[in-house]
Amino acid sequence: MRDDAATMREIADESVQRLGQAGTVQVLKKEEVGTPAIPGLTDSPGVVQDLRLSTTLRGEPLELVQSQVYLGMEDVHHPSRRAVLELVLTAKPEQLPEVLDDFKEFVRSVRPDQDS
Repeated sequence: MRDDAATMREIADESVQRLGQAGTVQVLKKEEVGTPAIPGLTDSPGVVQDLRLSTTLRGEPLELVQSQVYLGMEDVHHPSRRAVLELVLTAKPEQLPEVLDDFKEFVRSVRPDQDS
């Protein structure tokens, strides 16, 4: 839950800073996605960003890629508050082609609960 005025782009930047504490992070792509792509979900443009992470695991170098999607939903009862959904896929670069389509399908399936 967020009650600040941070944009989705700024929230995505926060993630890059956090990940940078554990290794090297390179932003490969960052783009806004509008509500037509994800109807009924976002109250403002979302952000998709792809990252390359270089870190170590048990002293050995490890290269990973990460696809992040940030979406916001306004609290209908308290408009100054909103939920920010952070959907993340992390994989080794060679594994990404095997799992990326499933991740995209998962992201497209995310919808607010209309019964509440």
